Amino acid sequence: MVRLNKNGGPRNPEKIDRMCALFTDLSSKDMKRDLYIVAHVIRIGRMLLNDSKKGPPHLHYRRPYGCAVLSIVDVLQSLSEIKEEKDFVLKVYT
Repeated sequence: MVRLNKNGGPRNPEKIDRMCALFTDLSSKDMKRDLYIVAHVIRIGRMLLNDSKKGPPHLHYRRPYGCAVLSIVDVLQSLSEIKEEKDFVLKVYT
């Protein structure tokens, strides 16, 4: 889980090196399947869209905001061609 601030940046920039995942239990059989990274984006805050100061300040709701998907096959193909680090962008659908 990665927590972001209202601008979309990391909430704790000093912990940016911990924002990663390593999958060690994928076999070669798994890698031949269609695998996807799925990101569920959850908004935590007031129920109002504009975050005005009306209402009780202590109530924060957790609700769905969007979803993003990235194919693992695309990642592996581009990494094998370039042989260096690359950033991948996931489009969030709201």
